[in-house]
Amino acid sequence: MKRNHMMTLFTLTLSVLISVLSSAQTIVRATVPFNFTVGRTEMPAGNYDISPLTDSTIVIRDSKTASAVVDLFRREQDRNGDNRPKLVFHRYGDKYFLSQVLRGHGGAVMQLPTSKLEEEAQIASRGIPQKAVVAAK
Repeated sequence: MKRNHMMTLFTLTLSVLISVLSSAQTIVRATVPFNFTVGRTEMPAGNYDISPLTDSTIVIRDSKTASAVVDLFRREQDRNGDNRPKLVFHRYGDKYFLSQVLRGHGGAVMQLPTSKLEEEAQIASRGIPQKAVVAAK
């Protein structure tokens, strides 16, 4: 009986999440030419739609497979005044970590937190990350 309630609750939660993810407004679209990591999730190279889910969470969705990852972000002012939307990655060797999403046109910068995996990659490479920038639409 308890298991049936838990399964029903899980199914309902999953349905609501899928509904919210599909209705989120895309703010940036980009073709990422390399595999990358968001939080603890490895994402393959491909086309991505990026949308805010709440004031502090973001959805990164593979537009081909519809697989998605949700992560936290902190809103910051764009100090460079760059009007082009883009994704900024930290690169350590052949590993890429999504760091920022810039909306362009005076929009705020969405700064993603540094994950444990990125901290481990930084320690292993013994260096400062190189930045990789991907133009977006």
